[in-house]
Amino acid sequence: MGAADSKYIDLTSGLPRVANNEKLYKKLVAKFEASVDISALDAALSGGDYIKAGEIVHAAKGVAGNLSLAAFYDNSVVLMDQLRGGNPPAQENVDSFKRLYNETVRAINTYLED
Repeated sequence: MGAADSKYIDLTSGLPRVANNEKLYKKLVAKFEASVDISALDAALSGGDYIKAGEIVHAAKGVAGNLSLAAFYDNSVVLMDQLRGGNPPAQENVDSFKRLYNETVRAINTYLED
């Protein structure tokens, strides 16, 4: 089993989702970066389209949950709750979402190198 930073990648719950097939799991997490559209989120937020922003975060949350990307998932839940009903989010939560996205991508890349 490859080394993974458990703050970002929870192999204990992620691997059983794919019948403990680490090769398949790595293939799936390798697609994470492309599955989250940060530029579309920025556009929706800057345009005040909080419903669209919520849809983008909801999709990202789903991917993170399915892959057991713990820290990013937890932050996505917080941001999703703020966007619910078209409400504007706190900027600090948007910033955390983006930071955790980047940290998760780095953790995935490190994991994939093993």
